[in-house]
Formats: sequence, structure tokens, C-alpha cells
Amino acid sequence: MAIKTFTCRFQPILRMSTWGTWLAMTEYLVPVSWWAYDDDRLDARGPAKRVEAQVSVKAYDLKEARKLVVKEWGQHGSVGTAKEVS
Repeated sequence: MAIKTFTCRFQPILRMSTWGTWLAMTEYLVPVSWWAYDDDRLDARGPAKRVEAQVSVKAYDLKEARKLVVKEWGQHGSVGTAKEVS
């Protein structure tokens, strides 16, 4: 089963360098996981299963990338460590 990739809806504020040019952002993948049921009907629920996905986010550094994903996904499940896409 392939891991789903979502796109983060939050983006950082654009920053300028001291020379007046825009700083480059990097794309990061941040793993997220949460508990879900196969069948979500109340009368048909079985055991909950751990679901894993990754969120694609553009940010200036690893810390900011994870912060943006926690802002969107933090209340739904656990957020892992960001990894730079090469």
C-alpha cells in the first residue's frame, strides 16, 4: 500500500535578503499518523488502525516546515520529523 501525500495549506511569509532578492524556499516531507476505522458507520466499527501519510510543505528550514504541518495536522494525530526532498 502506497503512502498518501497531502499538500500543506499553510505557507510561510515570504522573506527578502539584505540585497533585496527573495530567499529560496525548500520542499520538505513531514510524516503524520492517526487512528482511523476501516468502516466509519457507528454500527459497523471494528478495531481502529494506524494510518500513515506524508505532508508536502515549502518552508525555509526543517523547524518551520514541522511547525506549519503541526498547525494543520496537530489536532488530528502525531507529526514526525521533517525531511528535505532532494
